[in-house]
Amino acid sequence: MKETIQVTSLAPNEALSPFIESYWMIRNPSDQDEELVTFPDGGIDVYFFSNNEFPLHVSLVGLETQKQQGIMPKQSVLMGVRLNLLAVEYLLKRSVADILNDRTSLTPGYAGIEQEDLEDFNDFCGKLGHYFTSQLDHAIDSRKRIMSDLIYQTNGSITVNEIAQSANWSSRQINRYFNKWLGLPLKNYCDILRFRHSFDSLKAGELFPDRGFNDQSHYIRFTRKYASLTPKQLAHDKSDRFIQLSS
Repeated sequence: MKETIQVTSLAPNEALSPFIESYWMIRNPSDQDEELVTFPDGGIDVYFFSNNEFPLHVSLVGLETQKQQGIMPKQSVLMGVRLNLLAVEYLLKRSVADILNDRTSLTPGYAGIEQEDLEDFNDFCGKLGHYFTSQLDHAIDSRKRIMSDLIYQTNGSITVNEIAQSANWSSRQINRYFNKWLGLPLKNYCDILRFRHSFDSLKAGELFPDRGFNDQSHYIRFTRKYASLTPKQLAHDKSDRFIQLSS
């Protein structure tokens, strides 16, 4: 029987939850390369990749605004951490605006992770969590915390003006923050989260989410923009190459 792609995830502890969505692992235990497809979902990721032919490689992946296709090599493992927007400033301490729809290599030994740490997912999560906890060396700006909470609580179904009023932070300053740290305006980021929130409906075979979009034609335009496919094509394709829809 063919071994298929394996996907595992783990939530962070409470102290890191404003910054980290999840730790995750993708494993290809088979003897053949597998195609993988990912869609924009609002996450920034740090990847740790290894297989029998290549030593541990670490990379930082910026926000994606379009579908990405790649190959998961045979007998390989990819572990990582999915970061929320505040993590860019408070954990990474560097902008990812320059790697929008791109990635950059990080130095070997980043966060203290070594080759052997990819042998046990729970140990990997614990070690990475300890590292990121050590990076929290100052309090979160209350305006940014309110902004972040509102964006994720509403799954992006909120306007810039609504956030500005609640956070007591001007729309101009908010968009300047997003462009500086993430490389796109707040509205674009919220649009991606709205699309990402529709994955649950697609996995259930529903072609139109119950909230977040004006009508079905509006949602079809969104899926074409971010997935290059229609909702019907996504919902009816059971291939595990669509990582975010099969996990």
